[in-house]
Amino acid sequence: MTQRKQRTQQRSRQAQQARQSPPHTAARPTLERHPADNSERWERKEKKEKKEKRGKEPGRRTAAAGTRAKRRRPEPAAAPSPAAAPAPPVADPAGAAFDALYTRHAVTLIRQVYLLTGRPRFAREAVEWAFRLAWQRWPEVAVDPDPAGWVRVAAYDYALSPWHRLRPGHRVPEKPVREAPEPPPARPEDRALLNALLRLPAPYRRALVLHDGVGLGLYEMAAEVEASTPAAAGRLTHARTWVALRRPELELYELPPVRQGEILHTRFTQLAVAQQVTPAAPRTVRADSERGTRRVTRGAFGVTGLLAAVTGLVLIIAPDGYTPPPEVPVATLPSAVPDADATPGEWTGDDGEPRPGGPGSPEEAVVQNLPPGARLIPEFR
Repeated sequence: MTQRKQRTQQRSRQAQQARQSPPHTAARPTLERHPADNSERWERKEKKEKKEKRGKEPGRRTAAAGTRAKRRRPEPAAAPSPAAAPAPPVADPAGAAFDALYTRHAVTLIRQVYLLTGRPRFAREAVEWAFRLAWQRWPEVAVDPDPAGWVRVAAYDYALSPWHRLRPGHRVPEKPVREAPEPPPARPEDRALLNALLRLPAPYRRALVLHDGVGLGLYEMAAEVEASTPAAAGRLTHARTWVALRRPELELYELPPVRQGEILHTRFTQLAVAQQVTPAAPRTVRADSERGTRRVTRGAFGVTGLLAAVTGLVLIIAPDGYTPPPEVPVATLPSAVPDADATPGEWTGDDGEPRPGGPGSPEEAVVQNLPPGARLIPEFR
């Protein structure tokens, strides 16, 4: 019994050792290259043996096969990132472009027109009118090299139009209201500069604001005011001289023209920025423009219909043919001239009867008593 247990334990130890030890593999003899042999046969054999060893190593074949499978298998397309995703198409590109133009330049244009007029609410009205006109003619404005300049010209023309003098209350200074609570310039020097600017004639004031306020060059300013370059330069010089004489504290009179422009540009910028501007929304301006266009179109159709109705009524009432005017009897000369020595009763006609108006008749007495001028009247001839 004891021997049986010993043999059983020995067999279990042998089996455990066999499991722990790696399986016996017969070593494959390697070919040794003789130093004197320079043939390429040994090189090919060595490369073949290396390939066989790499294929027998665990994990190598699987990795190589996976690499080849990855090369063959097309990679899935990467999902586009949110930043690279294309922007959604805009429903109304023309409206978006107009809104961008209005948002970028409305406040600046209102302040510029304020320098021309000195009236905040009227400046806002002029700029909104110019943008409404631009929306009505948007195909023309959109292709213009300078859309902001197009709107600026329209706003300046509207603000400087002489017809606004006929508006009631236009000569009275504006009072602050809820829509425009901003007061006039608070500083005395700003008020004095604005008053001196407003006393200039409109062409000179416009040239000064465009050149020294907006910053346009001399040639650009001349093209915008539709004047020759010498004429525009003369207006600018006259306006600067006027401001220098009215505002001696600026010390512009003895300075060179470039320095004068720099000082006026700084003062105009401070004067314009001091105004708190609140323009209307761009969609509101576009809606007002479209509403005005519809109103004008309906008015044109109404006037055309009224003219057509009046023409038809005249055709109905007018006679069908031409009616000649009544004939006027033509005066004739007497057939016989009475003798000067004849008696009153001897002036007779062709029929032998005394003719009315003869010498000595009552008609002759009436004619003799008339003043000289009355004898030329047809009734008394």
